[in-house]
Amino acid sequence: MGKYIYWIFVVVFFSLLANEAYKYFYPNDNIRAKRIECQEESITFERIYSPSLIKEAINALESGNVKTKYKMVPSVYTTSQMGKYFTIEDVNNDLLKILAKHKKQNKLNTQPLLIDYYVYENDVDDPGKKTEEAKKYAGYIRMNFYIGDSHVYANQIDFMDWQGKDIKDRLECAINSLRTLENEYDKPSK
Repeated sequence: MGKYIYWIFVVVFFSLLANEAYKYFYPNDNIRAKRIECQEESITFERIYSPSLIKEAINALESGNVKTKYKMVPSVYTTSQMGKYFTIEDVNNDLLKILAKHKKQNKLNTQPLLIDYYVYENDVDDPGKKTEEAKKYAGYIRMNFYIGDSHVYANQIDFMDWQGKDIKDRLECAINSLRTLENEYDKPSK
């Protein structure tokens, strides 16, 4: 009996140790964000890929040295509603206006920040949707931020209005989420 208790203790100990090691080496792996107020309004996920490049990404944002790449992903099983109310060009124009508000300087001495994003329409008739909760949101915006070939940051944020009336607020939230990381990740990556 004592041997079994000993082995159970050893297994539990090493499991806890492995879990703590994982959390130490991958502190931002698949986090559901609630860092800033706007993230409380809808489900937001974010991930920092290159902490050492956060400051450079923000400098590019503030200098206006930003490029966008974008697409819209309409629903497959449900008749798409997005095109009736807005186009991806409308969304990108809103993003460009938001980016212009964050511009503080005219220096282009940084590498450009690429914001590669898509607007995904929730496909409520998808047979893979198992819960009613998964059918409540209208869609989400997935934004990936790059400096050169390096993936710096990703943000995925739901929008709730089927006509896209809250998309502009969600875009603003994603940009603010990146900006608030400046002080948190102003250190070299592991």
